[in-house]
Amino acid sequence: MELTNLIYIIVAILIAFVVFKIFIWLLPVVVILLIAFFIYIYLMGRREGI
Repeated sequence: MELTNLIYIIVAILIAFVVFKIFIWLLPVVVILLIAFFIYIYLMGRREGI
């Protein structure tokens, strides 16, 4: 195996690891924002309906 291929593999693994960490951090934030949005829509609908 050439040295450049080895460097490319190491860089690809590092980038994949960073993307994975960002995704793991971002996923709960997105879920919380979606839940908050649906609760907001639900409460606004109840207030307008009553």
